[in-house]
Amino acid sequence: MAEEIELKLSMQPQDLPRLDSILTHLGAATPQTQHLQNTYFDTPALDLHKTRSALRLRNTGQQWVQTLKTSGQVQGALSQRGEWEVQVEGPELKLELLPEKSLRPEWKNQLKPVFTTDFTRRSWLLEKQIAGSLLRVEVAADSGKVILPTGQQDNLCELELELKEGQAEQLFTLAEELAEHFCLHPAVSSKAERGLRLLQVPRKYQAPKLEQQTSFEALNELANHQLNEWILCHEKWAFAADELELQLAQRALFRLQGILVVQQRVCPSAPLHQARVDVKKLLKAFTPWVTASHADRVLQSLTLEQTFAENWRHQYLGYAQRRSDYRQLWQQKWTGQAGLKLVSSLYQSQCMTSDFAAEKPQQLLDRAKAHLRFPRQPMEADIWIQRYPALVRLELLLEQVEPQRTSDRRLAMQLIQGIGDLQGYQLLLAGEEVPQEIAQQLTSLRQELLFNLGRWAQALWTGEPGTERRV
Repeated sequence: MAEEIELKLSMQPQDLPRLDSILTHLGAATPQTQHLQNTYFDTPALDLHKTRSALRLRNTGQQWVQTLKTSGQVQGALSQRGEWEVQVEGPELKLELLPEKSLRPEWKNQLKPVFTTDFTRRSWLLEKQIAGSLLRVEVAADSGKVILPTGQQDNLCELELELKEGQAEQLFTLAEELAEHFCLHPAVSSKAERGLRLLQVPRKYQAPKLEQQTSFEALNELANHQLNEWILCHEKWAFAADELELQLAQRALFRLQGILVVQQRVCPSAPLHQARVDVKKLLKAFTPWVTASHADRVLQSLTLEQTFAENWRHQYLGYAQRRSDYRQLWQQKWTGQAGLKLVSSLYQSQCMTSDFAAEKPQQLLDRAKAHLRFPRQPMEADIWIQRYPALVRLELLLEQVEPQRTSDRRLAMQLIQGIGDLQGYQLLLAGEEVPQEIAQQLTSLRQELLFNLGRWAQALWTGEPGTERRV
């Protein structure tokens, strides 16, 4: 078995023609071009997917290659996984050539094609010295489609940096050098996972759990999980344009921000300062779009009678324009560079150890609650909005430390969603020329929401449910 170590990056199709000259300037060998067709196999119950494995047959035009990839580690676009590859005679699986016990016996008779990929690969072999050490890497640019038997398709355009010789951290140095020329984002979805997304199979990885002692290593694993979630939410948004994914991406970024703060406290020497700066910068840039998605949500919930008000709402809900603007922001070079630096920082920190005695998870939760304690008197909207990041961190710790207390976590999630809606109300009511019918409803609903936020907070802190008004 070979171990495959690669860094996967998403790129824009219009940047592909520039890649050849950039890599040639860096000293890459003459590129090779192949047209690759791959068929992926799984059982009707998708058992290989559930074990994070993939089995495929590849037609290179000159030979057929059977490949089995097993589960491994994914750290924000850097994957390390087992790979068995063997040449076969034609378009038929040769399961007897797979390693013993690599597939369960009951799966072998159930395997069937589930989707195909059809793409052009342009690959370069690059050797260069980085910090006095040799890096040998295969750079592969893939452009094409993932295709279901029904004909449904998804475009793919990605860059893979596969390590042949050297250290994994050198891949980040090369990626950051390439990202100076065009936008490259870290990517976590393999081609197999893109096919499963077309099949509407959800990708859910179990979040790592904090043990009895909160070590730096455990926190780093949890931070990597949130970083992967942030990347994955943007991949889902690019696929389906579901604005809920933007809200989930923001939540993952706030969670990551909170974990980085704790990591820096238990290990001040960890190289995380730049990561914290990048998270803050990304949150500042993308929060206005997330707030606008909350505004759309509350605006759609209104019941309107006047034609003028309905027309105003229709004009305000500019989904197409906002999606275009968001994509333009996402395609700016600095956003990809910030994502790459986050992945690199967490990877470099994985071998760090705590400078101080590890805290128990319960201590972290108690500190989060004390930091967030709500006053008894009603709070203004702006104060609730300021509490949003701390509430996200609290909800994460409730999930980690007290998963059995589902009611507390549900209340925390209600508060998070409620504050998101509150941001939407604030944005709409601050606008000009809002029709009176809409302004009256928004003002009334905002007051009801503020009342309920206070009740939910009281219930979370005291265990007393209080009286809730319908929002």
